[in-house]
Amino acid sequence: MKKFVFLYNSDPNEVPNPDVMDIWMKWFDSIKESLSDMGNPLMDGMFVTATSATKILPEMRPVSGYTVIKAADMDAAIAIAKTCPGQAGMNVYEAMEM
Repeated sequence: MKKFVFLYNSDPNEVPNPDVMDIWMKWFDSIKESLSDMGNPLMDGMFVTATSATKILPEMRPVSGYTVIKAADMDAAIAIAKTCPGQAGMNVYEAMEM
């Protein structure tokens, strides 16, 4: 099995209500056989270079959370991603084995 990283796109400082959290926990339970790391929501971020650090603004489409799954291939990872309850979309990346 390969590893894939789901990077969620939404407001990174949005505090979900209990009903939304229940929906997400049910989804995580439904994909538990594929979960490698359930991940975490992400808060304020900074874009850092060797010479500066700048706050990541909402218009920069910040990453608001991540999950790592196991799947046979990208098509299988995409099939799992399509079942996600999040409405703002996500980026799906294959993680290179090192």
